[in-house]
Amino acid sequence: MHLIVGVAILNLVVSIHAHSDHKGPHGSLSDSEHYEEGKDHNLDYDHEAFLGRGHGHDFDKLSDDESKRRLRVIFGKIDKNRDGSVEESELYEWIERQRTMYMWDMLDDVIKDDDKNKDGKLSWQEYKSSHYGDWDHEASMDNELKRRLKRDENKFRLADENKDGFLERHEYVYFRHPEESIYKELQDVAANEVLDDIDQDGDRRINMKEFLGQYNDQTDAPEWIIEDRKHFIETLDHNKDGILDYVEVKAWVLPKREESRSEAKHLIDGADDDGDKKLSADEMVLHFNLFVGSMATNHGKTLNQHDEF
Repeated sequence: MHLIVGVAILNLVVSIHAHSDHKGPHGSLSDSEHYEEGKDHNLDYDHEAFLGRGHGHDFDKLSDDESKRRLRVIFGKIDKNRDGSVEESELYEWIERQRTMYMWDMLDDVIKDDDKNKDGKLSWQEYKSSHYGDWDHEASMDNELKRRLKRDENKFRLADENKDGFLERHEYVYFRHPEESIYKELQDVAANEVLDDIDQDGDRRINMKEFLGQYNDQTDAPEWIIEDRKHFIETLDHNKDGILDYVEVKAWVLPKREESRSEAKHLIDGADDDGDKKLSADEMVLHFNLFVGSMATNHGKTLNQHDEF
């Protein structure tokens, strides 16, 4: 039996990271509010939605001419059917792509590490060996490790769309991020994983103490703790009973795709000068402040995807 101490440490780290990952506004297009109380429309939100979360200021050091030139390059990437215009559906797909870019950025490296026989897909055994180590007898595992193994095996099976026993690239992303799947079974897995990580008393609900974890008892709380409490009370706890039940947890975990749809419509409305419900390259460039800012960077991940300008 190969008792690998690192496996237990790995699972502890995974659990901690899973907890912290879910603390943010999951699936949001931006860290900024689109319309802040007492303020005008916030362009930072639009820029992050268009360029990707965390990249809203990527064009800030460019001249207006260079920003416009690069925006035309982006326009060509959004215009999938190559008809010279960007429709709302194409802009929605682009915004969704930016929202999920972080998943795809890391995916290929993860597959490369886990794919032991280098056939471009993952078997359950390959994943299990990489993430849980090699055990002669699973009975030797502690109960928590067994639970996590069983959970991952079930998730692996659900993500395997064609039921061939392997996860290809597009299937693997939904194994790692089941909240992004359109299938209810995987969405339920995502919600239950959050409950597994955060619920401490086993009631399958999350109270404020569990939500804040070790920081709950801080008397002189830092600003981010205050914001987390506010987020719990004002946004996540829909029925205001002080508890996040399963429905509320699932609403928290699943991506807010309606934000992408609303933002696509908002950007079209803001730049559609001729009223045809779609954008030409000239319209997008004329209103470039709305998309990339008055001065919008070398946004490598969005703009080139390994292409050159």
